[in-house]
Amino acid sequence: MIPQDLKQWLDIGHAKNGNMKRSTLRNIIREALEDSVKQCPAPTQNVGLNTANRDRAIQADFIKYGPLNVEEPGDYWEQIAKRWNTSVEAAKKSRCGNCVAFDISPRMLECIPGKTSEPVEDKDGILGYCWMHHFKCHSARSCNTWAAGGPINEDKVSYDWQKRNLKVALDSEPIDPSMYQDI
Repeated sequence: MIPQDLKQWLDIGHAKNGNMKRSTLRNIIREALEDSVKQCPAPTQNVGLNTANRDRAIQADFIKYGPLNVEEPGDYWEQIAKRWNTSVEAAKKSRCGNCVAFDISPRMLECIPGKTSEPVEDKDGILGYCWMHHFKCHSARSCNTWAAGGPINEDKVSYDWQKRNLKVALDSEPIDPSMYQDI
């Protein structure tokens, strides 16, 4: 999205009339994109949006984010181990904290507001951001879409994930529920 300030509006007007060089237009678009990529994801700034996306991830069979209470997980780990056809011990090693989409980069920790981010860490782990499902998540939890390779702990990698997820990252509306339906 290109910010609608007057100078850029006039510049785009010139582009429509054919009076602007393509390279100038490309630079305006590139600058706007770079600014967008550096914004905090909308769910980190909007509790309602974060909650809607998180609740969807809890309820969707495709995802099943949990356990709700990390100190009293009930049969969560047994269920996820069964789904993955592995042992409970192995399943417990596959947590958000080591998922490829779990973002705890310095810039993301600055995006997470409120007392939960001071210091963002508790005895069970750390609060970060999930790029797969677009909500703040805790490192001690897991979900059915867990993937090895994380966490994201560098700003450059975080910005790359945001660039690839730009529309959803900046959207102030909850994620489309149909996105989570099994194909």
